[in-house]
Amino acid sequence: MANKKRWTVIDTLIVVVVIAVAAVAYMQFGKKNVNSEKATVEAVMLITGQEPEFADALTVGDSITMSLTEKDSGVLKDFRVEPAKGMVYNSIDGTYKMEEIPNKIDVYATIELECDVTDLAFTVGSTDIKVGTSTPFRGKGYATYGYIVEINE
Repeated sequence: MANKKRWTVIDTLIVVVVIAVAAVAYMQFGKKNVNSEKATVEAVMLITGQEPEFADALTVGDSITMSLTEKDSGVLKDFRVEPAKGMVYNSIDGTYKMEEIPNKIDVYATIELECDVTDLAFTVGSTDIKVGTSTPFRGKGYATYGYIVEINE
């Protein structure tokens, strides 16, 4: 006599799991910029603990690349230099305090970017520009990393 296959609870569970995985994958990797619009924004990047010569290499108007590829770039609009500060532990009274680090500077660079604006992020090429993210900062003759501390539309 022939063996008849019957639909079981296990079969139903497998189908439901496959559909759920496909839905999550589509939401994660599907179209991200459905409701995007172009805008010009200014991002302020903090670059900490640099040598004083680093500020000499910066020039307003430089093309700044904000990724590891050459595609995601903006223009350096302004920058300011401050003495670098760091947290120092006082072992006598067990406290921390901010003190200047000798021969080091912090640079606040303002970069103008043409972005795609979505509900999730400002995107320049393939790079998301978000406050608090570590981002490459590359120009002619210099390359480092900094943190985005402010975004102005």
